[in-house]
Amino acid sequence: MKTALVTGGLGFIGSNLVKLLNQKNYYVINIDKCTYASNFNNIDKKIKNYEFFKLDINQTYILKNILNKYKPKKIFNLAAETHVDKSIESPITFIKSNYLGVFSILELIRTKKIKTKLIHVSTDEVLVVLRRGKSQKKRMHIIQAHHIHLQKLARTY
Repeated sequence: MKTALVTGGLGFIGSNLVKLLNQKNYYVINIDKCTYASNFNNIDKKIKNYEFFKLDINQTYILKNILNKYKPKKIFNLAAETHVDKSIESPITFIKSNYLGVFSILELIRTKKIKTKLIHVSTDEVLVVLRRGKSQKKRMHIIQAHHIHLQKLARTY
């Protein structure tokens, strides 16, 4: 049986992915920090071939142990903070999850030479700094440049 690891698996999209992978005969490891977007009712309590860990993806020591024990063939990273209003209230929470959390996963895969496939699903709320006075064309160039940098980072890993 193949194993898949899903981060953010108690959210709306993540929980549906957990169900789909389970239907496709994957043993599913679900990691979720259990925040405002998490809902335990999204996952059937009688689901088979499934394990849940309450964990922040920045807890790399524990995450490393899970990866070493279960050796998932695929990692689906859906762990992300969302909602622009919340990012204004607490930007550090977004930075820790959406940037440092992804970096933690990538570094574990790279440094520990873990043979897996990472599928990263990101929120569309990505930080881009736009300065006043820039034309619309210049603003679009900045946004496109930002996405190019993200793509280069992904190819690096």
